[in-house]
Amino acid sequence: MKPVNFETADDLAMPILKAFQERYGMVPNFYGALGIDGASLKGYLAFEEAIEERCLLSERQRELISLAVANRNGCHYCVSGHTFSARKLGMSQEECRAAQGGEASDPLDQGMLDLALDVMENSGACSSERKDRCRALGMSDALIMQVVAWTGINNFSNWVNNLVQPKIDFPKVELTSES
Repeated sequence: MKPVNFETADDLAMPILKAFQERYGMVPNFYGALGIDGASLKGYLAFEEAIEERCLLSERQRELISLAVANRNGCHYCVSGHTFSARKLGMSQEECRAAQGGEASDPLDQGMLDLALDVMENSGACSSERKDRCRALGMSDALIMQVVAWTGINNFSNWVNNLVQPKIDFPKVELTSES
């Protein structure tokens, strides 16, 4: 499969790709890969925008989850891209590597990573004990749902990249072995 470009994108993907070009001066290869089907690209961005519009997760927490999920899914593209984004937020290389392995120094962040990886491992199922641990850390049911939603959208982007294998357009970061 080949990512689309301005010559090959469909009528749904084309304006989105042009907007990325205008906004960032380039179109990240992931969006060209997802743009193979304009409806999938449009739907992905709408879901991401809806979550971010009223997000209870900080940018840092979103990057932690994204790194853990990408590493678990074996997605080099997303590990590289999210490490780039996390570093721009001020996260250290060590924090990024730890997140890839599902580890965070803050107890709330650790609870979020545990939840994200648990729902991945159990196809969305989450034990009462896990939910109780999340609530004991101060997570509301809405925050728990957003962790699951962010995990889901990251799974989808990882699957797209693992399917299409677009060229990594960020400094490449290797996957870690899970702890």
